[in-house]
Amino acid sequence: MEIPTRQEREWLTTFDVAAVYIACSSARCAVGTAQDLAQTLAARRRTLGRDAQFVRIWWIPSSTAALELAGAVALPPEATVRDAESAVRRAARRLRIPLAEHGATLARARAAIARLDCGLEVAKQRGVLSFFNGRYRFLREKAAAAGQPFQSYGTAHAQLKAELARRLAASGGGLPDLGGIVDTVLPPPTK
Repeated sequence: MEIPTRQEREWLTTFDVAAVYIACSSARCAVGTAQDLAQTLAARRRTLGRDAQFVRIWWIPSSTAALELAGAVALPPEATVRDAESAVRRAARRLRIPLAEHGATLARARAAIARLDCGLEVAKQRGVLSFFNGRYRFLREKAAAAGQPFQSYGTAHAQLKAELARRLAASGGGLPDLGGIVDTVLPPPTK
């Protein structure tokens, strides 16, 4: 199964979406939850065997619900993929947790990332990124002068992208309102 790229994973985790998966090796199957499937597959290969692969992946609207769902599925050692899938679906129905198919979720994430890239370009054209960079530089220098730590540029920029992503999602696919977006990420300086 296809593993989300770093950019896709960042988009999904911005909205606290988590995966519930079935991983199988020649020895057995296991159900679990993750936000970073690449890291989780490496860990599962250490516990299930080097031939372990994801055979089913669903996406859940919150990491808390994903943990609850994965915890509600108990598989006997001889469980097949079919048994595991049936157990996950039964538990999801019982707990009223919706399952979103992996392929469709990745396709929606890719479309949203394309809109995010477009939104970043619009922000750049409107001078929002220039304003953000100036505000960041000012606040960083102010913190340094006061001997206080300040977040890295990468962290601040990631927060800006996450806020833009939230606004894109709320705008229903149209151009988001960029007013005040910098103030949301980097509060205006105080005197």
